[in-house]
Parts: sequence; structure tokens; C-alpha cells
Amino acid sequence: MQKILPQTSLKLASTAAQRNTAKALLEQHKLPTSDIDDDKLLYLLMDGEHLIGTAGLEIFGNHSLLRSVSVVTAQQGKGYGKFISDAIEKYAKEIGIECMYLLTTTAKDFFERQGYCVIDRNTVPEAVKQTAEFSSLCPVTAVVMMKRI
Repeated sequence: MQKILPQTSLKLASTAAQRNTAKALLEQHKLPTSDIDDDKLLYLLMDGEHLIGTAGLEIFGNHSLLRSVSVVTAQQGKGYGKFISDAIEKYAKEIGIECMYLLTTTAKDFFERQGYCVIDRNTVPEAVKQTAEFSSLCPVTAVVMMKRI
């Protein structure tokens, strides 16, 4: 695994251009973007001026929905996904999030290694169930996972 360099940083995508950059990477990975509005936090993992990856976060009181952790294809397998997940979890914990949820069709093993466990869809808090990602964008066959932080 490659060492994450000091100039690598996860930052909030706050401008329209930054948000469009994040959405473009998500679309390349065939991840949902149709419901991404200004209420959804989007993050960019940058190595200097080069995009490495993205993530999203929706907050519901002391719960959150982790969305679309993705890494550019050429940089996958180098520890960047873990770096993104760790940074998002640290931020979430700092703002009082106790439990993070996610849906995945392709990354169950990755998230299990990050401490997430598979749960029944029916146990997810109602606010998370009401999201477009949960209710319509991800297939009902998507794995639902949770982690207490």
C-alpha cells in the first residue's frame, strides 16, 4: 500500500466547480448523483491539484448516511478509500454523529474491513430510509451496513 503523502487532503466541495468535479467522478463509477443538492455534503480528496477521490455525507441528527466513497481508477488499491472513510468518520464523530449507515452493491468487503457490519434494511432510522439513495436510487438488493463511531 502506498503511503498517503502530506499534500493529500480531504476538503469540502464548496464551489459549483468542485461539486461538479465530484459528481463527474461519481458518474464515471456509475454511482447515483441525481439527488445531490446543496444539502448533501460532498468531499474531494486531492493530491495537490489532482483529484484522487470523493465521498458524500448526509446528516440526520446523530445518524448519517455515508455516500459514494470513490477513488479514481488509477489510484485504487493504494489506501485512499480508507483515508477518505477515516477522515469522514473523524469529522462525523466531532459533530456528534454516533452511527453511520451506507448502502453498497460493490464494496461490502471493503467496508467490513473498515468496521461496518451488514444490517437488516428495516433497522435503519426512518430519516435515513426517507433519503432518495435509500428509497429509490440504490436497488433493494444493495447491502445495508452500519458502524457506531
